[in-house]
Amino acid sequence: MNNDETIIVKRRGRSIPLRTPLSQEVKKSIFMLIFTLLAIIVLVGIVYMLNSSQTTQKGYSLRQQQLEKDLLIEESNQWIHKIIQAQSFQGISDNEMVKKMVQIEQPIYLQE
Repeated sequence: MNNDETIIVKRRGRSIPLRTPLSQEVKKSIFMLIFTLLAIIVLVGIVYMLNSSQTTQKGYSLRQQQLEKDLLIEESNQWIHKIIQAQSFQGISDNEMVKKMVQIEQPIYLQE
């Protein structure tokens, strides 16, 4: 007979597996517990790193969109300003009082 755990002892025609000592079972349990804890720690670390990098990416994307929004608002304000200027010039040129004014044929400019 060998001392392996897989040896089966035959007694009265029945097969009975060898029993392992309690100390070996405890060692196996401690090893499995440590392995399980390390696996959980590694898994939690990976999930944390993924979540952290996604948060950073979303923050960067949000900042870029805010900058783009600010540029578009500024451009919109410039176009509104140009529209107001064009409308005010049109309003002045359509005014009846301005139409009644006489245009100078030879203007004199003052120079310093």
